[in-house]
Amino acid sequence: MDNTIELLLNHKSIRKYTDEPVSQEIIDTIISCGQMAPTSSHFQAYTIIEVKDSNKRKLLAEWAGGQRWVETAPLVLLFCGDLHRAEKYYEDIDADALSNTESYTVATVDAALAAQKAFIAAQALGLGGVCVGGIRNEVEKVSEEFKLPDLVFPLFLLCLGYPDHDPGIKPRLPQKLVHKIDFYDESEDQNFIEEYNKTVSNYYDKRTNGKEKDKWTERCGKYLMAKPRYNVGEYFRKLRLLKD
Repeated sequence: MDNTIELLLNHKSIRKYTDEPVSQEIIDTIISCGQMAPTSSHFQAYTIIEVKDSNKRKLLAEWAGGQRWVETAPLVLLFCGDLHRAEKYYEDIDADALSNTESYTVATVDAALAAQKAFIAAQALGLGGVCVGGIRNEVEKVSEEFKLPDLVFPLFLLCLGYPDHDPGIKPRLPQKLVHKIDFYDESEDQNFIEEYNKTVSNYYDKRTNGKEKDKWTERCGKYLMAKPRYNVGEYFRKLRLLKD
């Protein structure tokens, strides 16, 4: 099997790291690979902030709900959607065009694609990591702490380091549930979900030695209602995003 395919098919979220630092050369390579991601209309509507300050990391870990790996990871990158650069430097534009849902979507997708490229590059170089969206629990505090201007919005962290554990591969949805042909065919979805619920329940049963046996539908519903984050949309509107 091609090494790239093998790498992609063996993705794991790594939250424990060795003490080995990530060299500047590797950091630069990771960022460069992220910059090569597809980007809508060549806008490159994102900014990546490396978080070195221990106090900032401590705050981020706390705001994310106590995710301690934010403090312990050798490398932490904050990915932000960035439309401020467009407002400041694009020529002959109506600034209101940057406050619609399309521009917000472009910046969010650009940032996500860049992060994924950076993540794959890091994995190819022997690192592991995890994305942390929990910082959006306190999206306004994050923005203030990092002095983000209007039209720049924090999305998630990418924590990276050399792996110090192997959590195993978490099972994904059945391919036939997410890969449909010609139209949105739901005729077999219920059966796929029921089988997947059993798979996920068994996975957590084994991973936690019987302490957890949540089904996928149960676990996702619980997580959604525990952190609906209505404040995210409210704050983004204050940043002049999402006017329509």
